[in-house]
Amino acid sequence: MKPAHVIIAAAALSFGVPAASHAATVTYNDGKISYAEKTPWGDIDIAFANCMANNLYTFSSVSIDGIEVNHTESDNIGPFLIDRKGWSGGNHLNGERLSAHTRSVRVSLDGKELKNDCSVKGKILTVEVDNILLHPSDDSELANEHVIYTVSGNSIDVKASHEFLCAPETIERYYGMQSMFVNEYETLTPGGKFSTWTTYPVTSTGNEIQFTKAEAPQFSTFIEHSKNGYQASHMTRDGLGDRHMVGDDDIIFIGNSWSKTYHKIIGMQPVRSGDRFNWHGIYSWFREPITDNCRNASGDGIFEYGAYVDGRPRIFHLNPDGSLTVKPFKL
Repeated sequence: MKPAHVIIAAAALSFGVPAASHAATVTYNDGKISYAEKTPWGDIDIAFANCMANNLYTFSSVSIDGIEVNHTESDNIGPFLIDRKGWSGGNHLNGERLSAHTRSVRVSLDGKELKNDCSVKGKILTVEVDNILLHPSDDSELANEHVIYTVSGNSIDVKASHEFLCAPETIERYYGMQSMFVNEYETLTPGGKFSTWTTYPVTSTGNEIQFTKAEAPQFSTFIEHSKNGYQASHMTRDGLGDRHMVGDDDIIFIGNSWSKTYHKIIGMQPVRSGDRFNWHGIYSWFREPITDNCRNASGDGIFEYGAYVDGRPRIFHLNPDGSLTVKPFKL
């Protein structure tokens, strides 16, 4: 028999039927979603709504113990920058013109579709959103964007996919998974240049922190800390997450840029009609980590935090090289 503490490979983030736990309360009214659940790492409240400059449907607010820690006035799920032409998606406009809009939203709880104006209890909330991204030059259709948000416990699992509809173009950069964490004052990047907690003055530009793919080949997760808690943004190696569309000397992480932090997953790559891309990331919020041996260079570099996968609490174990393994957690 395998021991209870056996490590589960991070790539196999599928654990079957959720274990018994407290149910979340989900309210769906006037097109807005409210999700609330008590977890071992704090009382979590997550809201979904149309937001940002393009009025896209996504998670708009996250709170721990009643205090907001992520606020989507800019983008968590980022836009594409088309080389020498402009942005498409997220919070970016082109002049006064929209660069994207939401076409449809589907909401379900534990596999059962929810209709507007309801309040129910369950474990796993799924929000599927279809957006159309517009070309920055002429507002023609650039790409279909399909995003699946799976919410359980203290985590939002994001699976994003894109189908391009345009004539040949070059994507200068695409961050994909970004962070709108509120009032962070220090950041940790296991496997990256900032392997111990790094503080910085919060400014719009001029104090960015960053590193390249060659400097951190196993980097997968950045963690931000504020006085009200922590946010971890883990990028799996699925699809673009293996960073095959970023050069070795190109940046894969940037922090403190316009008060935001980013995973970069495309840099100066051609696209054309019919190309399809996808990525998979997991956002998690917690009052305190489980293990933090990253406060100074004398620690062993291990960082562990609580997260939920498919309705079950898990321990996300970050190794000093930046690779992630997942352990069981018993309530």
